[in-house]
Amino acid sequence: MEFAVVCAQVPTQAVSFFPWKNSCQKGCQFEEIDIGSIPLYNQDLDTDCGPRSVSKGRELISASDAVLITLPEFNHSIPGVLKNALDWLSRPAFNSCFLKKPVLFATITPGPLGGVRAQSHMREVLASMLCNLPSVQEIVVTNCASKFSDGKLQDEPTCKHIQMVMNSFLELSGI
Repeated sequence: MEFAVVCAQVPTQAVSFFPWKNSCQKGCQFEEIDIGSIPLYNQDLDTDCGPRSVSKGRELISASDAVLITLPEFNHSIPGVLKNALDWLSRPAFNSCFLKKPVLFATITPGPLGGVRAQSHMREVLASMLCNLPSVQEIVVTNCASKFSDGKLQDEPTCKHIQMVMNSFLELSGI
C-alpha cells in the first residue's frame, strides 16, 4: 500500500508524520510531498512545463493508493501553505490527481480544541476537489505537547483512536 503524505507544517516537524507510520500494517510505504517547495499559485505558470515541485507532487498522488494529510489550525482555518499546495495539486479542475482519490486527514494542535474548525474547512476544500472522503470519525489531536515524547505519540487512547479510524478508512475506501 502506497500513501502520499502531506504535512502542513513548514519546516515539517517529526510529529506531523505520527498518525500514519504507527497506524498502518507492515508493508505500507509513505512518500511525503514537500509543500514548502511549491511556489505561490500562479495560473500562468500552471502548464506542462510548470514548477517541478508541483509535477512531482501530482505524480506522487497519482501513483498512491491514498493521500494522508496532517495539519495544524491557523486562525480558525487551514494553513495558507496547505491551501496553496492543494490549489496547485488539484489542477486541472475536475480531472486532477485527486479525483476520486481516498483522502484522510488529521488536525494536530497545542490547544484544547484540536483544530475542529480547520477540520470543517479542510473537508470543504477536499470535497470541492472531488476527493473520496470516506465517512469516518475525525482525528483531532488536542494538547499535542503533552501527548508526544521524542516526536512520537505516547498517548494510548489517541493511538487507539487513530488506529481505529485508519482501519475504517482503509476498509471504506476499498484499499
